[in-house]
Amino acid sequence: MKIESVVFVINNHMAKQRYGTAREVILREWKRITEPTNFQMLGQEAKELVKVIVKEKETNEFALLSDQDKRILRLLNEAVRDVKLPYAKKIFFEHMELIDQAHAQKWLTADARFMCFAWKKNA
Repeated sequence: MKIESVVFVINNHMAKQRYGTAREVILREWKRITEPTNFQMLGQEAKELVKVIVKEKETNEFALLSDQDKRILRLLNEAVRDVKLPYAKKIFFEHMELIDQAHAQKWLTADARFMCFAWKKNA
């Protein structure tokens, strides 16, 4: 696929707020996207996403979590967001050692962090 087409697809996904799909395309085309001339063709939101990915790669904290750990944290976030608090509390107590890790805290939403803090205080 031509780089212009790739840039168009990324910008289109960003405009439609499909950030996960845009991220997948960026990672798949990483070498081509990070070239200065191609990077300049990206929209502002896509450029910001690329900068976030660069920071993640530099800190390497996100590599410390397995895919299963990330799924658990996402599930906790979704349960808190959907106000399924008994289910979220169950996930918290089953995976407390994972959730207590500093790099795992960055995956939690502010609401999920607050609820985990409250559950930890009451435990």
